[in-house]
Amino acid sequence: MPSRRGSGAFTLTEVLVSIAVLALLVLLISRLFNSALALTTSGAKRMDNDGQARPVLDRIAMDFAQMVKRSDVDYYLKSPANTQTGNDQIAFYSVVPGYNATSPSPVSLVAYRINAQNQAERMGKGLIWNGDSSAGTPVVFLPLTIAANWGAATSNATDPDYELIAPNVFRFEYYYVLKNGVLSDTPWDAAAGHTTPNGMADVSAVSVAMAAIDPKSRVLLSDTQITTIAGRMNDFAASMNQGALLAQWQSALDGTTDMPRPAITGIRIYQRNSPLSR
Repeated sequence: MPSRRGSGAFTLTEVLVSIAVLALLVLLISRLFNSALALTTSGAKRMDNDGQARPVLDRIAMDFAQMVKRSDVDYYLKSPANTQTGNDQIAFYSVVPGYNATSPSPVSLVAYRINAQNQAERMGKGLIWNGDSSAGTPVVFLPLTIAANWGAATSNATDPDYELIAPNVFRFEYYYVLKNGVLSDTPWDAAAGHTTPNGMADVSAVSVAMAAIDPKSRVLLSDTQITTIAGRMNDFAASMNQGALLAQWQSALDGTTDMPRPAITGIRIYQRNSPLSR
C-alpha cells in the first residue's frame, strides 16, 4: 500500500489570515508614518513662526527700553483721542541706531505697523542732531508732532526707512501696563486725573500681542481671508485681565470653520510685556 505524504502547501484559510495580518500591519505603519509626518510638519511650522515672532518681540523690547521719555516730545500712541481698530500702529523716539544718509545719530524715530500685505514692518529712521545739517529733520519738540513731520510713521504711506521684519506676522496689538497695576488702552493714569503721556510717566510696560502664520499655511489663504481672520481677533479692552486677549484670539481661531483647517492650525499667537526702563 503506498504511503501518504503530507502536503507542504498553505491552505486557503492560512493565506487569507496572512493577507489580513499583512494588511493590518501596513495600516498601522501607515498611520504611524502619517502621525510622525504631521508632528514633523507641525514642529517645522512652529519653528518657522517662532523664528520670526520672537526676534521681533526682542527688537520691540529693546526699542521700548530705550524710548526717549520726556514730557516735551510727542508720542504716536493708541489713546482715547487715537483709538485704533484692528492692527495697531505706534511711533516714538528711541536711543537706538537708525538709518540716516546725512550723518550718524544714536537717536531714531521708531515705528511699527502691519502693511497692506498683512506683514509686519519696522521704521528705524536715524535723526540728525540739531544744527548738524540743514538736510533732514532732528527730534522735534512739542507742539511739533511726529505725524506732522513724518507722516509715513503714523499712516500706511510707503517710506524707504520701513523694513519688512516679519512676513509671517499679520496681527499686531498692544496695550499699557500702568504703574498702579492696571491694564489700560490709555497711556496715562486717568484715575489720578492725568490726561497726557507726560513722558510715559504712568506706564511701567507695554504689552504686545502678535499673530503669525507660516508660509506653507499662508498659501492656503487669500489676503482677504487673512484680513478676515485678523478682524476676528478682538482689540484689547480695558475690561480684560492678563491673558484674556490671547484667550479670545485662540477662541476666534478655534471657531473658524469657513477656511481650510490646516491653514488655521498653522497660526500661532504670542504676547510679551516690554518694560519701559527709567
